[in-house]
Amino acid sequence: MKKTALTLALCIATSATSLTLAHAEPTVSTQTKAASFSEQRFERRALEAGTWFIPQVLYETLASETINKFGGDRNSTVYFFERPVTWHTQMMTGNNNTPYVHTYHSIEDGPVVLEIPAATQDNAFFGTLLDSWHKPLIDVGPDGADKGKGGKYLIVQPGYTGDTTGYIVVEQETFQGYTTIRSMTKTTSEGDMKGHVDYVKQGVKIYPLGAKNTTTTFKEMDNVVVDTHLQWQDHFSTSFWERAHRALQNEVVKKDEKAMYGMLRHLGLEKGEKFAPTPKQQVMLNEALVKLHAEMKDSFTHYAPRLWGEQSQWTIPVNREMMLTDATYTSDNWHDYAGRGTTFAYYIAPPKSLAESRSTTYIKGILDADGNPMYGDYDYTIHVPSNVPAERFWSFLTYSMETGSFIYEADRLGWASNEPEMTFNSDGSADIYWSSECDSRNYANCMPITKGEQFFTLFRLYGPQADFFNGNFVLSDIQKVEHN
Repeated sequence: MKKTALTLALCIATSATSLTLAHAEPTVSTQTKAASFSEQRFERRALEAGTWFIPQVLYETLASETINKFGGDRNSTVYFFERPVTWHTQMMTGNNNTPYVHTYHSIEDGPVVLEIPAATQDNAFFGTLLDSWHKPLIDVGPDGADKGKGGKYLIVQPGYTGDTTGYIVVEQETFQGYTTIRSMTKTTSEGDMKGHVDYVKQGVKIYPLGAKNTTTTFKEMDNVVVDTHLQWQDHFSTSFWERAHRALQNEVVKKDEKAMYGMLRHLGLEKGEKFAPTPKQQVMLNEALVKLHAEMKDSFTHYAPRLWGEQSQWTIPVNREMMLTDATYTSDNWHDYAGRGTTFAYYIAPPKSLAESRSTTYIKGILDADGNPMYGDYDYTIHVPSNVPAERFWSFLTYSMETGSFIYEADRLGWASNEPEMTFNSDGSADIYWSSECDSRNYANCMPITKGEQFFTLFRLYGPQADFFNGNFVLSDIQKVEHN
């Protein structure tokens, strides 16, 4: 019996040894494996945490770039354009049909008041007040909470118990936030633009509640290069991760998402601590950022569904999850941080409501007729029929996939059907072109693009009519121009 037990024990030991040796056959050392796993883990967490934190990095970039470039401060300064923007304004997917107005605020030390003027026959605002995660809190202007009557918006932390009489109360869970407004005028003539400036300076105010000095400073932003996109490229002086660190220090921790903060901590990003990556970590962070940028470009190319199915490559601007959750990206059962990251790698300031769709709507062209991404190495064209269901006008604007902003140094950002310079065919249709050689090609209605750089376009309808929404109108695809 003892002999049998001993034999069995020896067999088990021999089998275990064989198994151990079989698993130990690879020549890579355990230490090397551990290092490899550690690096892979670091990269995984950098990609996922980076995706999740994109909205915060974007807010930090928007606020710091604007304030550092033009001066002023949160809670006391209005930043505005006297005219529609040019290429110098490297904001993501901006619109050059109307001037912009921006404010930045922090309620960490108490509530802040934002005054919006009443709409007039000549001037009105369409805008949104958002938190630093770009969650839309309330719309302002005729389509917003004040219904065009103007008002004092009081931005407070949840549970505020002070006197709110006479205010439109806006609860904000974050410390920081911003307002982006489009100033609506009849035209962009010199007279109307002067009226817009007067309307802004005489009607907009921002100040801390109870402040003795409620004077508002106004900063003009026209024709100054300001990069308020995510600045993925390594020639920018402040890295994505440095901005992430600043954003982390300045903002409230989201209590329901601490797992993601744990991922940031693994990267050396922790609230209340210095960000001091080792040389090796810095290399890994830089490498991860290159991959994150590539991932965002790929996701933005494919994450939004086609508008007309197999009939066309045109898509809605964003993914379905944004539409289903009113731009919060949160349901009862999930949080779409990946979709939100992609959205705010290319857009800012979604409206609280879909009121804008009654006056403006737009779609995204990011693939050509063959389903391929579009690059500045080639020429492209689209034929726009005369029956576009837009009561006022339609337009194209073109953007770089590298930044989500206007094509750098482009002398023309887009074309609109209400422009005197637009060339139409005899039947009222129009042909639009994209080329890195607009002048030498002698194309009418041409938008410049950059060789070697991927681009996309947004097609906007002003006063969209029923045929656009019911599918009776389908815009043709963008065609690659073949040259002999």
